[in-house]
Amino acid sequence: MGVAKPKGTKERILRELEASRSRDKSRFDRAPLPYPKKFDEGIDRFVEAVNVADSGYRRQAREMVEAIDHEQMVKWYDETAQHVGSVRLGMFGGQPGKRSSGGKRDMRTTRVRRIAARDGYLCGYCDIRVIEPEVLRMIDTMLGGGILHKRSTPRNNRSYHGIWLMTAVTLDHIEPLAKNHDDSDGNLVTCCWSCNFGKYHYEIAELRLAPPKKNRGANSNWRGLRYVVESHRNRP
Repeated sequence: MGVAKPKGTKERILRELEASRSRDKSRFDRAPLPYPKKFDEGIDRFVEAVNVADSGYRRQAREMVEAIDHEQMVKWYDETAQHVGSVRLGMFGGQPGKRSSGGKRDMRTTRVRRIAARDGYLCGYCDIRVIEPEVLRMIDTMLGGGILHKRSTPRNNRSYHGIWLMTAVTLDHIEPLAKNHDDSDGNLVTCCWSCNFGKYHYEIAELRLAPPKKNRGANSNWRGLRYVVESHRNRP
């Protein structure tokens, strides 16, 4: 998958997959490996901090974000989420189908925003709340900079706050472009980085996954914090 695996990664992830299947099969059937639900508490605190920053208390908001126990998010993303696909495939005795170089894809910011809004800013696989990278950058600026992404360090997972790694939105091709499927909106779903890495270039049938959820925008109360940063930016 292009990411080095720490020693013992395969065995550890296999144990986590087995535990997930026995503990919450409905989540296991939809996500490559469901994220630890305890991370929701950190996301809740982050949302609270953003609202505090929007109210003008930037220093207090920054301290709130710095107080989030995010290292466990970074560790889980770095050592687990990125390596799940091949382990889950092997769990079911599957062999990956032939992979091509993939066709042309449109990942423009406007398209990401449109699909994310269509899907209610929720990952179609694991349901985690997601936020546009553009919005995360604006929030970082609101907080004074350098807290969500340390730009002075080499760009790697450890240079990002765990909230960024867990909530940054991307788009996933439900049936992979790398296996000659199309780049249409109908074949796209809002996705977190963890599920995107976990699913990788495999087909959902290969990973024994149920089709992801889409078109939840009308029923979702989550808007990815865009309304907060736009209101803050447009304020006199």
